Amino acid sequence: MRSTPGAFCLIPPTLPVLFLLAIPASPQIRGSYSPGSVLTAGGTVSDPGFSYDNQFWYISAHKLKGPQGNVLPIQGSASFLYDNNSVIYVPKFKFLHANLEFSLDLVVSNGAFDASDPLAGLSESGTAVGLTNTNVMPLDLGWHFKWADLQTGYVAAIPTGRFVPGASDNVSTGFWTNSWQTGATVYLTKSKNTQISVLDSYAWNTTQRGTTLHPGQNDSVDYSLTQTISLAKGDRWPLQFGPAGYGQWQTTQASGQLPARAPLLYGVDAAGFTVNLTAPFKSFNFGASALWEYHARNTYQGRTLVFDANLSF
Repeated sequence: MRSTPGAFCLIPPTLPVLFLLAIPASPQIRGSYSPGSVLTAGGTVSDPGFSYDNQFWYISAHKLKGPQGNVLPIQGSASFLYDNNSVIYVPKFKFLHANLEFSLDLVVSNGAFDASDPLAGLSESGTAVGLTNTNVMPLDLGWHFKWADLQTGYVAAIPTGRFVPGASDNVSTGFWTNSWQTGATVYLTKSKNTQISVLDSYAWNTTQRGTTLHPGQNDSVDYSLTQTISLAKGDRWPLQFGPAGYGQWQTTQASGQLPARAPLLYGVDAAGFTVNLTAPFKSFNFGASALWEYHARNTYQGRTLVFDANLSF
């Protein structure tokens, strides 16, 4: 599970509703899950042992979309870079015939936003760099079957980074995010080289510290259809590739903000591709993904890049 704590600050109540959409400092423009983080092996818990995963997740957006998906006449941009450092442990013993997985994810963020409304003569900008929310997975269960892997578990995003109500350089959300994730990896061939991966993460939040804002719930889905081929004899250097996508949608209204902002639930959909290469030594895996958001409402629309490296011990 990855975190994208992108809330910078609260908007002054004097700004018009249209301008609220333009600024990432507005109460809620995305969920805490980084969409596109788990495009492959969504239902697969790794073999027993320790592993370290480092993922760079980056999004850049320059189009602000309104309630009907139309481009709003607001000049602005938003970019977020998250460096996720995860330590994962899978013990040898099983529970309910499932492998157990525990993980801790420390995240460093670098975010910036800028927005201006030439008609109203208003502008807002900010940057933030530092340690942000910390993700803890205290329990995840994974089952291996002949034609599929399934997993389900709980994840908590803890606001360990800097947060001051009203500041434009916050790196943390200032609220806890609880989420339940469920995933499936379906094998379409006996060799398991052709597979479908789906991961769903549903999140609900607490009230933001020092404010009355209670962000709405959201649902995120990552998915892909991939094929694996070997680049060397003996099934060495397997290369996995295929089309991929994600969606993220706010499902309930946020409270504690301007009444006009509450019904503007965000949603975004993206499509692209993903590639993974596994080395024959030390179970080292490297992956890269690129996705373009083709539809959005009440949020920015942009593109996402993901680079991931995993080493098992």
